[in-house]
Amino acid sequence: MAQTLQALGASADRILISASGANSQLFYGSRPAAASQVCLAVGRFVDKRALAHDSSVRRSALWSALDGGEGPLLAEAKVLAEQLDLGQRIRFLGVCSQVEVAALMRQARVFVQHSLVAPDGDSEGNPVAVMEAQLSGLPVVATRHAGIPEVVIDGETGVLVEEGDVRGMSVAIERLLQDPALCTQLGTAGRCHVEQGFTLDKHLMDLSRFLIQVHAMEGKGA
Repeated sequence: MAQTLQALGASADRILISASGANSQLFYGSRPAAASQVCLAVGRFVDKRALAHDSSVRRSALWSALDGGEGPLLAEAKVLAEQLDLGQRIRFLGVCSQVEVAALMRQARVFVQHSLVAPDGDSEGNPVAVMEAQLSGLPVVATRHAGIPEVVIDGETGVLVEEGDVRGMSVAIERLLQDPALCTQLGTAGRCHVEQGFTLDKHLMDLSRFLIQVHAMEGKGA
């Protein structure tokens, strides 16, 4: 992301990349190994969050899914679920508060986010829901997209696949759902990783220091 900003003309010493961070007061306490075989996805139903991949849904025979969010593709996703006779296993929850999302994360075994670059070029930054899931202690299955690889360390805190790799994502989900011990291992590592670098408190501290630094540079005529 810093390279993109520099390409647009921003000075390197005036760029701060700081994820907005997850709230440690809300997101905690997930026990994925003890949870039912439930996958959770949270986000708007838009092109950059490809939540309605036909192939992925077809492979979901052994597990249920919870989906929190709204957006222009929600109706399409609901129709797809009905066409594939999956209406009883996919719950579309609509807009959820942070408190509700935190509670859902404590009920799930795996968090899923299939982000990709939309046809109009829209993309993610560091998705907050991914940070919240890891801070809660959930293993994450996501794509190598934008800032996600900074938050999800492939093979250590979750599993990453390429954008559009529906089969790879499905295989990763099924593997985690069948291996509670691995879910615990990845979830614990993910929580530690986010606690060290992606909490809301750290973001506010980094931002405060950066603004003080820039103000000092302005005072010197930099």
